[in-house]
Amino acid sequence: MVSVSTVEQVFRTLLSFHCGQVSWGDFAKGLEKLFAREEGKNMKGPAWYGRIVNCIMNILMCALLATYVLWTVQNIPGNESLPILTPLSWFVSFIDSFFVGMFVGDFIPAFAWGQKLAGALKLKGLPNYLVSVFVLAFVMVTSISFICTFISNVQTIGMAGVISTWLLVYPVLLGLGYLLQLCTLWAAFKIAAAISGFDPAKATPSNAEA
Repeated sequence: MVSVSTVEQVFRTLLSFHCGQVSWGDFAKGLEKLFAREEGKNMKGPAWYGRIVNCIMNILMCALLATYVLWTVQNIPGNESLPILTPLSWFVSFIDSFFVGMFVGDFIPAFAWGQKLAGALKLKGLPNYLVSVFVLAFVMVTSISFICTFISNVQTIGMAGVISTWLLVYPVLLGLGYLLQLCTLWAAFKIAAAISGFDPAKATPSNAEA
């Protein structure tokens, strides 16, 4: 798990970049710090298994979020001719949401919460997976979409504007995010297991805690 000091530095860099106060070089250094790990950089073991899953799912989720949000704003009456859905604006939106998503995914065990809820409901097999993924999607989509909307708009339209703008896109984002995770999370698990050499389904308790 990333140290608090590293996360703090990353968010400072992100906010400064968003406000145009740092160069691309400094921004790249912030990105490098996000992935640097105190316990080693060989991408092996349980810690890196979780990080790889988090990274894969955030790439997919944030690409979806950036595309849908910008497309929605672009198609608001009166905005059709404005340069909103552009490659640069998409990239900035993706980077913003990716940083937020990595932070949330590293510090909030949303999928484990979903598994606990499914277990409490005595669900197994597919129903267990459906509930677990829904909790994961709910936490990730809600956190990423609201925090990014807040960062991008609070200084110009205030908190009331942030909430109204967020609610404009949130219901569809939640549905799309859930479907995306249902279809791709299993693949992220397999990729992470292949890269990290760790498979939770085959791990002993001692290995899982390593």
